[in-house]
Order: sequence, then C-alpha cells, then structure tokens
Amino acid sequence: MSQTKSSRYSTSRQKACQACSAAKSKCDRRPDTCGRCALRGLDCLYAQTPKASNSESQEASLFDGNDTAYSLADVPLEGLHPAARIETPSSTVSIAGNTPGSSSAHTLPLNATETDSAAQLELDFSGLKLVCPINSDDIKNRWLNTYVPFPGQTLKNYSPSVMGFVYRILKSYASVVVRGRGIPPFIHFSQITPAAVTRPLSTCLSLVRVCENSLPGSEGTATDILQREMTNIYEQHGTYDDIDLLAAFQAYLIYSLVLYFHLTPSQGPAPFLRQAIINLQEIACTSCQRGLVCVAEQEGIRPTWEAWVVAEAKRRTLYTMYFLDNVLSAQDGLPTYLGTELRGLPAPSNKVLWQSRRHDWEAAYNIHLAEWAESNFRLDELWPLPERSDESVAKRRDRMDRWLEGVDEFGTMLYAVTSCTHVRTNTTNSTMATSSNAQNSSSSGQSTTEQPYSIFDKRQKALIVLIVSVAATFSGFASNIYFPALPTIAHDLDTSIELINLTVTSYLIFQGIAPSFWGPISDVKGRRVAYCCTFIVFLGACIGLAEAKNYATLLVLRCLQSTGSASTIAIGSGVIGDITTRSERGGLMGIFQAGLLMPVAIGPVIGGLLAGSLGWRSIFWFLAIYSGAFLVILVLLLPETLRGIVGNGSQTPSNPLTKFPLDVYQRTTKAQWDQGPQEPTTRKRIDITGPIRILVSKHAAPIIFFLAIYYAVWQMSITAMSTLFETKYGLGETQVGLTFIANGVGSIIGTLITGKILDIDYRRVKAQHDSSVTDPETNQSEFPLEKARLRLVPLFSLLQCLSIILFGWTIHYPHRVHIAVPIISTFITGWTAVSTQSVVMTYLVDVFHDRSAAASASLNLARCLFAAGGTSFVMPMINGIGVGPAFTVCVAVQVIGLLSLAVQFRYGRRWRRDAEQLEAERVKNSR
Repeated sequence: MSQTKSSRYSTSRQKACQACSAAKSKCDRRPDTCGRCALRGLDCLYAQTPKASNSESQEASLFDGNDTAYSLADVPLEGLHPAARIETPSSTVSIAGNTPGSSSAHTLPLNATETDSAAQLELDFSGLKLVCPINSDDIKNRWLNTYVPFPGQTLKNYSPSVMGFVYRILKSYASVVVRGRGIPPFIHFSQITPAAVTRPLSTCLSLVRVCENSLPGSEGTATDILQREMTNIYEQHGTYDDIDLLAAFQAYLIYSLVLYFHLTPSQGPAPFLRQAIINLQEIACTSCQRGLVCVAEQEGIRPTWEAWVVAEAKRRTLYTMYFLDNVLSAQDGLPTYLGTELRGLPAPSNKVLWQSRRHDWEAAYNIHLAEWAESNFRLDELWPLPERSDESVAKRRDRMDRWLEGVDEFGTMLYAVTSCTHVRTNTTNSTMATSSNAQNSSSSGQSTTEQPYSIFDKRQKALIVLIVSVAATFSGFASNIYFPALPTIAHDLDTSIELINLTVTSYLIFQGIAPSFWGPISDVKGRRVAYCCTFIVFLGACIGLAEAKNYATLLVLRCLQSTGSASTIAIGSGVIGDITTRSERGGLMGIFQAGLLMPVAIGPVIGGLLAGSLGWRSIFWFLAIYSGAFLVILVLLLPETLRGIVGNGSQTPSNPLTKFPLDVYQRTTKAQWDQGPQEPTTRKRIDITGPIRILVSKHAAPIIFFLAIYYAVWQMSITAMSTLFETKYGLGETQVGLTFIANGVGSIIGTLITGKILDIDYRRVKAQHDSSVTDPETNQSEFPLEKARLRLVPLFSLLQCLSIILFGWTIHYPHRVHIAVPIISTFITGWTAVSTQSVVMTYLVDVFHDRSAAASASLNLARCLFAAGGTSFVMPMINGIGVGPAFTVCVAVQVIGLLSLAVQFRYGRRWRRDAEQLEAERVKNSR
C-alpha cells in the first residue's frame, strides 16, 4: 500500500510555484522565475518530482531544505577505513541487516522548510571572523578536576530522574544517525550538503550505519572500526582548517555517543570512552581557540551566514560534549563539576535562525537583532530566578520567556536540565541568602549565581561615589577658598605677600606627603577608619586657623590642615577601585574628579565673599562647620568597601566601626549575591613606603612625572591669578573670587565628559583586542591599556600649553587685551588640566588595582611637590622677567615633559608584563 502511495503520481500535481500557490494567485510558470515572483523580487521555487523508492532498498539520502536528495554516494567516502567501506551496485551506502543480502532504507531528513535551490547554496567558509571569549584551556583541562582540586571548584549532583532524562536525550542523538533518520541538533543542515560536506563528518555519518541491526558477535568489529577512525581524527585534528576541525569535533562526539549507547557491552566503566572524552576535550579546545562567537555578534551587527553557522554549531557541539562527560562521570562513579568556564557564552539560538537558509536567515537575523538589541541571551541567564519582585528580576524573566518562545528542542532540553539541577534561591529579609544546595547547575556549563565583583547595586554605588566625591571637595576647598584672601591676610598679619604665598607652598608639600601616610592605612585598616581620622585632624586645624594670631601659627596649622584634607583624594580613589570594574571605572572616576574640582570653581567665590563681608577668619569657621557636619553624614552613610576586609561587600566584619552601615547595604541591595561562609583574610601590615616604591617604579614613574609637570604649571597659573588680576586690572577681593569661576567650571565639565570618553574608548579598544587574540581573559598583560587610557592625553596637553601661553601674554598687556580673554583661557586650562589628571589617575588605578589608594597617594605626592616648588617661585619669576615670558618658560618645560608620556606609551605594556611575571615568581617561591 505504501508503495502504491509513494508512486501514484510520477510528477507533481502542483501547477504554480510555492509563492504563487501560497498567495492563491495565478502562476505563468516561466522556466527560471515566474512573472509574479520576478516583479516582487521573490524566490521562485517549484515543487520537485519525488524520487521513486526501490522495493529492495531505498537510498540513504541527504536532503537539503528543498527536498532535493543527495545520495550518500555523492558524499566523499575515501576517508573510510577499508574494513568499514561498504559499496552496493546502486552506488549508495547499504547497511547490513539481520540477514545477508538484506538492506535497510533510511534517509537523513532535515528540519528546514523554506530553502534555496542547490544552485543557490554557495558557501564560503574562508575568512571567518570569530573570537573566543573564554579560556579554552579550561575545556582541555576539565578532566583534571576529578584529580586535582582547583580554586572555585563546585560539585554538581544529579538526581536519578535528571540523569535518566539526559541519558535518553543523548541516546536519541546516537540513534538518529545510526538509523539514518536525521542529524543531531548540533549539526547544521548546511554542513551535509554537497557544497559544504567535509570528509570527517561524511565518513562518520556513513560509518556509524554499520551499528544498525548488526549481527550477533559483530559488535567488537564495529567497535574497532569506530575506534580506529577516532584515533585517526585525534592524530590529525591539528592539521584541519576551521570548518574541517568543526566537522572532526562533531564526528568524534558522534562516535563517542554511538560507542557508549550502541556498542558498550555493559553499563560499567569503559576505559576507552574515558580516554575518548579526554581526547574530545582537547579537540574541543583546539576548535574553540579558533572562535566561538562571531565578532559581528559582539558588535551588535549581523554576521555572515557561514560565520554564524560555524559558531552556533560549535557551541551546540560543545554543550552536548559537556552532557556526555557528566553522564559518563556519573556512570563511572566519578564526581561531576560545574562547567563555569563556559559562562557568558550565548545560549542556543532560536529555531527559525537554526533552520533557515541564507536568504530567510538574513531577514530572520535582522528581526533577532531588533528583539535582542541589548545583548544575546546567555547561558548564565538560565540560572533560576530568585523568588522576589524587582526590576532586574522582571527584566531577566522577560528575557528568558522571550528566548523560550523561539528555541528548538535542543534549547528546550537545555532549559529543562538547568531547571532540574538548580535549587531556586530564596530571599530572607531582602537578603539573597542561598542554601548550599544551590551550588547545583546544568551539565552544559552553567553554574550557580556567580559572585559579582561588588554586591552594591547602581543606586548604592551612586550614593557611595557621591559621598566620596563630597569628601574630596575638602582638599580643594581648603586650598582654593584661601586664594582671594591672600592680600588681606598679609595685611592683617603684617607680613609680605611672598611669605603668605609660602603658606600655599607648605600646604601643597603636605598635600603631597600626607596621602603617603593615610593611603596605606586605608589599604589595611579600612576606608572608614582613615576617613574618620583625617576629618578629625582637619576639623581641629580649621578651628585653630580661625583663631590664629601670627604668621607662625598660620603656617603650622595650614600644614596640619593639609594633612587632614589632602588624603580624601587617595582614600576616595581606593573606594572607587573597590566597587568598580575597569569597564565602568572611567565614568565614576570622572564624577569623583568633578567633586574634587568643584571647589576650584566655587571655592574662591565663597572665599572672596566671606573675606570681603566677614573677614578672612570666617573662611576657616566655614570649613570647620562644613567638615563637622559632613563627618556625621559619612559615619552614618558610607559603608566599608576595602576588599581585604569585606571582599565584594558580602563579608561582614566584626569591628563595629566597619560593620555599620555595611549590614544595611547588604539587606537593601538589589544585586544578586550569595551569603557565603566568612573567609579568613590575611592581615596585612601598613606599608608607608608603598607610595614611594610606586613613584619610583619604572612602569609608573614616567607618567607620574609627566602629570606632575602639567599639574604644577596649572597650579602656578591659579596661584598667580589673584595677585595678577588685582594688580593688572585693579579688581577687589570679591571680583577676584569671581574670576576663578571659569577655571572651576572648565575643570568640572572636562572631568565629566572625559570620564564618559574613557569608558567608551576602553570598550572600543577592548573589543578590538578580544577579537585579535585567542583567549582574551588569559592575556590581560597583553591588553593595550596605554592605548585604551592614554591616547587622548597628547591632545589635552597641546590645548593646555596653548591656553597657558594665551593666559600669560594677554595679562602681559592688560591695557590692550580685555580681561575676558585671560578668563576664557583659564576655562580651557582647567578643562584640559583636569582631563589629563583624570585620565592618568584612572590609568594608575587600573595598573595598581590592588593598591589603588597607594597609587593615588604616589601621584598626589609627585604633583603636589612639583606644584609646591612651582608656586614658590612663580611670583618672583613673573616680577623678574614678566608674565608672558614667565609662562612661556613654563610651556617649554611642559613640552619637554611630553617625552615621559612617549616613554610610557612605548614601554608601558612591557614593563607591566615584566612586573606581573616577577610577582608570580615571588608568590611561587614564597609557597
């Protein structure tokens, strides 16, 4: 009956092409394309005549999506082992059945509906632009997890029901190729068309057919044939190109599946299979090194169809390998571990993309890009959702639901296994306290919720950055609020303006030295302890200055005041380094620098108003009240962030001063984190000489020397401003204070914009770097950090030199040039000087991320000492040679300083790599 049905119609009865038939329109059936399809630019596909079946044996055929059959005779079989090559008179592969001479008829249908014709299927697998975003060596070394304990290892236990489910799914993959009824879901249909089929895969699909209905006692022969072919693949896998290596990876996995499910005589340990998994992991590593993700996918644009097919098929094959590894480990009584090395890879794509041909795929991928504009759905998003309601959970649930709407059976299976091998996290008192059973994960590489770099959510980080930015204002206020009152103080204390300028110099000296003391303390004892101590010192100094009666008292207390205020910069940089990663640090450092420099804009204005109305002593009373009120706010709102004490914020210290308000932040954060056991931390000693060693280290000294010169010239221009505007343009105290606004506004705007530019520039350089290396995560020492952080510095330097020249020579001729011109030049000077400082500060925090406060202190020491020297002789130099020539000399020194920047660009990466190697050797020798 079936034979009659299959041969009833020798030709198709459909009188229209597929497009016209679907539209129920008349079709003129022209040879290549009908008139309606030509007018509309549609693919014109006609129904094909089905091949007649043979009563004795059917051809084992490979189909493309257009129902065009390709006999396995068309597939190259030269790679077959001689003992496995089977030929029939019809030149198709016929697999032995239960009786001699019998044959079975099976085809390999593909789940593709709308397809192009075979002539349109022209594939180009050359020049694939792929990148490997994970450390592929972890895949190769995965088998060592059983024997060598690695940090971060987590056992994963399967329930019998889950193990049975995975077992049945993998067995179906083996059976479908053995019986010739299709291809497993990790092989793309384009891989087995004549245009793209490769020898390892074609040989495999033909060879495994010997296992169907094999005669009793022939299993050993079939096993030997498959094992010899597997050995051949393993020995040659290093010589394959990208597409052949993918085919070899898939073929080796299929052989392993068939051996386990069809040819293993018992369910006991199989030594060859265990060795096969080790070999398979090595082949997978080699294949993954050549790319797992399209570069275009990372950039949010559509890749080529061929590149996407290779990347998607490779990831699916990799996930299936992990399933098989865990099933074999469970059978052999070996522990199974989380595949954390796969974290961040894209989850399997939706069914439409996987089954579409080129033309339809391009249209479908454009829709996919619109739906997933933010980012592709990742494996780690398959972790269970916490039982709480907030914006992040709702967003994640929506992404998972949208992904599930379109996935094929492979993706559905992956989700099902993931859901069964996780324990849903619970929230208690709004804290994500996860039970120990939540360490279970799916066998395809997912893990439990990864501990974030910081548990603080965005709003908490914003509050922390706001607090440390306000704290940083005290250094600028104490320095700049003082400038408009310099002539008044000199007159009131009956001393010269040169001696009063020495109080500015002494302030800058201690501003450079003090962070070298407080920075190491904050890196060991904690940020809150250091903040509290510095503000107590600052508060006492301000009260003393308000009551100062002579020059000596003023000089000493200004030094003490600088000791208390200057360290807020180093400590604040340490706090930001504690809670941020490189990719977000630039923007937050820009906000921090804006807070630091806000006093440059408004400090002189406030100082001029206070000195002009209430006298210069009111300046210090204002600072005393301001610091006292802020100290209370800091104690109540700023949590301890030092990673050596609280880790990523999840560890609760026992010290009451550091415990509060961290426990409040832990209870209210919206970030997902696990309350793990308290980890003992190694007590570090306070290293006072740490900033000095950083300052003289070769991979920091050039860039610090460069910035110190430019900062000194900037401070020299600010110090001279009040006197120059008073003497050259006849301004009063209040008016002099107003002239500082331009410099301050330029500083604030510059640092905010530069922070955003830093983040954008970093991401761009990182994307280029990741696409050019095999394992970006293991090549951090090779990352061009100097290019990512410092390439804008030459532009800022040039603009600052021009603005300083403009400032000097316009004030040199006050009767010819309007006062607006030098004031505008101070805006440019402030913009460029602060932008340069923000860039260099971020660079140093990146390089010395574990000693961020000490790195900031070393930079502060150099720039303040240079500024102290410059401000001490700027007025004598101006009085001696004039304003214009004096600042021309300053610019000449700045140009010479550019040589240090060039040295940092040229040798910075090499020096960082050498330092990391020395540190690694030191740690190794200390064990």
